[in-house]
Amino acid sequence: MDEYTRKTKVWLEQRFSESDEQGIYKSHAPIYGFSKSHVFLGLYKNNYAILKEIEKLSFKYLLENFLEVGCAEGYTSHLVESIFGFKVCAIDLSLEAVKRTKDIYHLKGIVADTQSLECIKTDSFDLVLCSETLEHLPDPAKAFGELLRISKKALIVTVPAAKNLREKEEFISLDEPHAHLNIFTKEDLRHFARCNRIRGISFKWLDKIESLFTADGKQISSRSSEFIIFMYRLGRLIFSPFRILYGVNLAKFFIKLDYWLGGAFIFNVITYMGIYVKAQPDFIKRIKHRNILNFMLKDETKPCFIREKLNN
Repeated sequence: MDEYTRKTKVWLEQRFSESDEQGIYKSHAPIYGFSKSHVFLGLYKNNYAILKEIEKLSFKYLLENFLEVGCAEGYTSHLVESIFGFKVCAIDLSLEAVKRTKDIYHLKGIVADTQSLECIKTDSFDLVLCSETLEHLPDPAKAFGELLRISKKALIVTVPAAKNLREKEEFISLDEPHAHLNIFTKEDLRHFARCNRIRGISFKWLDKIESLFTADGKQISSRSSEFIIFMYRLGRLIFSPFRILYGVNLAKFFIKLDYWLGGAFIFNVITYMGIYVKAQPDFIKRIKHRNILNFMLKDETKPCFIREKLNN
């Protein structure tokens, strides 16, 4: 394990051990149910796009087992297991994250470095997912090779998007653990391996409009012009009385609209999704699954998980 990854592992162990004053675990994903927090809304959009792609693959392929690499608390793996019924396994660099996965969702978890997955045999999983992980790694190409090796039928990858080479070259990574060391162009995703399809997630301007309705307003870059910043702040002030109306139905609308815009206008998105298919279709049949959005945004709160109970 390289030095940067070792430092990141220490940082992640701390991150996935954090709790508030009452000892309630501070989650990375929306494990307690629907939240108006904007970061969770971004995760909902990301997960919806992933789940829709898995649904499409399930109409063409017999997918029996699934692996998520970079699982955090295992929220996405939980959604996949609940909606599609696959046998699920999850991997993370952090032991504490794997503990959360086991204790919260009762999923099988493995501690491993994405750049070195010798613990997993070649072609072990019908479908492999690696979402928002490659950008944190010193050697994303090596990690991608490992992901492709262990996937039998298909691989789904999501990464931060650079719309062109210039934007990528101007990107400056932070000198801290778990920082974004890389952003990726569409050509990067094609360079890793033959990519069957690339689509976008999180349409940039929709994110800004959506944030007018939500509590978190950190959607305008400090590098924006003073006029843009002023107009955005004015918009938030005007829309402030309407934030009380923001709930599940409006969230569903924004998530569906983002999915359509991200697929149609890939040049203006925050995240790229690459779909890599390694096998010929072997299961042409339409299966009825749970309604993805209804399951993701069910308006109920999970029990609060106390850190001491999680660690016992």
